[in-house]
Amino acid sequence: MNNAQMIASAGFDISLLNDGNKAVDQVHLVSVLFDEDGAHKAGFDIVSKNSDQYRAVIRETSVVAIKRSVQKSKQIDAKTDEGAAELYDLAENRNMKIAIAVVVGMPGFVDKGVPVQPSPALLKAIFEKMPSWQEKVLAALEADGNFLTV
Repeated sequence: MNNAQMIASAGFDISLLNDGNKAVDQVHLVSVLFDEDGAHKAGFDIVSKNSDQYRAVIRETSVVAIKRSVQKSKQIDAKTDEGAAELYDLAENRNMKIAIAVVVGMPGFVDKGVPVQPSPALLKAIFEKMPSWQEKVLAALEADGNFLTV
């Protein structure tokens, strides 16, 4: 194998990690609406777990959870129905925040014919109305292969 073949067959170029200004991240399209032929009609462009958006929301929600866990007045008794329900709601709230944070585009979504840009309020309204779409975003986020190219 010559040098050109070795470079071309490399799995990951380590030099990408050395360039702090260059994003390694990629965007993945999560289609949620399709035409009668099964082609993409509307969906969400999302960034991966390596993105600044994802890392920021994980840090934010983790800090809140840590602070809550050390404050005796805010500790949750998961053995009770109320406590279990509160823990469930907190997890769902975190999932919503993650899904909102990683959406960077909404190809195919329009308002009176004009393409819309994602905003936290709009995405929250969409995911509350269509929770399966939020689940699709979160499932796609978990699949690392969605963000890798050869």
